[in-house]
Amino acid sequence: MALPTALFAMIATFGLGSAAIFSSVQAQRGTQRDGDSKSAIAAADAAAGVAQLRLNRFQGSLSGANPCVGPGGEPQAPTGGWCPATAPEQVGDAQFSYLVSAFQANVPLSVVAVGTADGVSRRIEVGLISYNGENVFAGEKLIGQDKITVEGDADIRTDIGTNGDIEKKGSDATICGNVRHGIGRSAPDPDCDGEVMEGNKNLPPVVPPADIATSNSNCRLELTCPDPTDVDPYSKKRSSTNPWDAVTRTINISQEATLTMGGQDYFVCGLFINNGELIMAAGTSVRIFFDTPENCGLSAGDTQLRITGSGKIVSTGYNPGESNFEVPGLYVQGSPDIPTRVELSGNSGSNELLLYAPYSDVSIGGEATWIGMLAGKSLHIHGEPTIESNPDIAPPGIFFSSLWERTGYVECVGATASPPDANC
Repeated sequence: MALPTALFAMIATFGLGSAAIFSSVQAQRGTQRDGDSKSAIAAADAAAGVAQLRLNRFQGSLSGANPCVGPGGEPQAPTGGWCPATAPEQVGDAQFSYLVSAFQANVPLSVVAVGTADGVSRRIEVGLISYNGENVFAGEKLIGQDKITVEGDADIRTDIGTNGDIEKKGSDATICGNVRHGIGRSAPDPDCDGEVMEGNKNLPPVVPPADIATSNSNCRLELTCPDPTDVDPYSKKRSSTNPWDAVTRTINISQEATLTMGGQDYFVCGLFINNGELIMAAGTSVRIFFDTPENCGLSAGDTQLRITGSGKIVSTGYNPGESNFEVPGLYVQGSPDIPTRVELSGNSGSNELLLYAPYSDVSIGGEATWIGMLAGKSLHIHGEPTIESNPDIAPPGIFFSSLWERTGYVECVGATASPPDANC
C-alpha cells in the first residue's frame, strides 16, 4: 500500500508543479504581449508625430493641385482621397508607417498610423488642422529665409529674420532692430535697442493673378495699347529692346533713361536698370510679377532683377509728409529647382519698393538707401547700403501658413479596411 500511495503523491506533486509552471509561462507570455502592444502603440504615435513634422516642413508644397507630398517633399498622387502609405521605418525594436488624407483647402487632415512590435500591431488616427497665419511682413521687414550675411558698412534700420544663421562679418555694419534666427542657429546681438528671438517661418510662394499671362499691362511698355495715351512714358527713343524686349520679355532701362510706369500688373521675365530710373506714377499701384525661370528659359543662378550704377526705383506716390505711402511691388516667382538671383547695387539716392522673392538669392550692395520691405531665399548685404522700413507702407496680401496642430486622437479597434480610417 505504501508504494501506490507514494506514486499518487508524486503524481499530484508533479501536477501542481506543472500547473504553476504553465501559469507562470502564460503570465510571462501575457506580459510580453502587453509590452509588445505598448511598444506598438508608442510606434504608431511616433509615426503620427513624424507625419506632422514632415507636413509642417513641406507645407508650402501642399495645394489643391499638389495634395500629397512624400517623406522627402516629393509630389505624390492620391488614391481614393488618401496619399500613398509610407515605407516601414524603424523606431527602436518596433516599426511604423502612416497614411495622410489628401490636402484640401480649409479642411483638416487625417493621419492613420500603424505601429508593429514583435508581430503585434496597433493603429491610431490623428486629426491635424492649420489656420491662416500672420502676414509675411507683420514681424520683420527684411527676411532671408535660409540665411542672412551682413558685411561692409551696411546700415540696417529695421527688424530682420531668417530660419538659418545671421552672420555679421566685421564690426562696421550695424543692425538696429529685432533679430530672429532659426531654431538651433545663431545671430549677433543688435547694435541698437532690440532683442534676439528664435523661430522658423517658411516664406509662401508667389501666387500671381490666375489670368496674368493674358490680362496684364505689358502693352504699355511698347506702342501696342489700344489707346496711345496709355503707353508708359520713356525719356529716350524706343527700340526693339528698350524699354521692352518682347522676345525675352524683359524691361531694360538704359543709362540716364526714365520709364514712368502707370499700369497695374505687369508680367515679365526680367527687369534691368543700368544707370536709369523706374518711376511709379502717383495715384497708381504698380505690381511687377516675374515669370518662373522654367517659362523664361533661365538656368540656376541667372539674374531676373538687377539695378546697377545710379539706377533707382522710386515712387512719386511715396510722400510720408503728405501721408502717401504707395510703393511698387516686385514679385519674383522663382523656382525651388532653379533658384535665380536679384541684385540691388545702386550707388546713390533712395529707392522705394516692396520685393518678395522666396526662391531667389538677393544681393544688396552699393551705397543707396532702400526703403520698404524685402524678402528672399537668402540675403547677402554688403558695401554701404542703408535699409529701412516704414510701418505705414501696406504689406502684400501674403500670409504664413500656421503649423499643423493636433485636433484629435483615437485608437482604431477594428480590422484594417477601406478607407484607411475605417474602424477608427
